[in-house]
Amino acid sequence: MQSLQLYEQKLETISSKKVNEKYYASGRASQNNNLEITYDSVTIDDVKEILSKQNIDWNEISKNRIVGHDYDTNVYIELFKERGSNKVILILQKRN
Repeated sequence: MQSLQLYEQKLETISSKKVNEKYYASGRASQNNNLEITYDSVTIDDVKEILSKQNIDWNEISKNRIVGHDYDTNVYIELFKERGSNKVILILQKRN
């Protein structure tokens, strides 16, 4: 969970636009820790630009969805725009 919280600190500049945040476990035997943050009135590019200061390999799935992997911390990142709104959802996943 610590590495996920470090990412949250890196996003401090847009924290005022955060509208929702939740931690949850996923995967078999709940081995993955996830942090899902929803931002209002920001773009995927805004979030990507902040996170790109890390060693992240990005892959654009579509105009409204990109995924990435931080090889230094082994954190998987998914960014997508919610349809019909100005909300961007960021999912950070640490696989144990």
